[in-house]
Amino acid sequence: MPEQAGKEKELIYQASARFMGGFFGLLAIWTVVTAPLLVRRFQQGVFREDWLYWFMIGFFYLFTWFWSLGLFYRIAMDADGRIQMKSLRRTLALSAQQILAIEGSRFSGGFGFIRFKLSRESAYLFCRRRDNEIDEILREIRRINPLVKTIRI
Repeated sequence: MPEQAGKEKELIYQASARFMGGFFGLLAIWTVVTAPLLVRRFQQGVFREDWLYWFMIGFFYLFTWFWSLGLFYRIAMDADGRIQMKSLRRTLALSAQQILAIEGSRFSGGFGFIRFKLSRESAYLFCRRRDNEIDEILREIRRINPLVKTIRI
């Protein structure tokens, strides 16, 4: 028991399954509705059956899904300032010192994404901004890294 007294607990925020399901559900509906319409337009000869159009539209669908699967749904931070973010596609491990800026959601009510700006990329976290867990993590990041810029937080 004395060993655990010195350890602080890990801070964790995870987006709700309903929020993520709604986002990916809308993305799936968009794909299922628009793809057959595009195929029909190609069959009607609107794009003159040019393979470059097929390639561009296919790339757009693949890129949209690839990017969406990289959106983070979970963030965990330990007492040392190490952060681990998880998405359906990958896990990102970083330090609070590596975060250059944090931008909150543009939507009222705080639903949407929080953007963590890093040196080489940006990480987007599904969020419901009015949540104590995410507030605690953001406060701790600002405590550890006072140089982090915050917008709409």
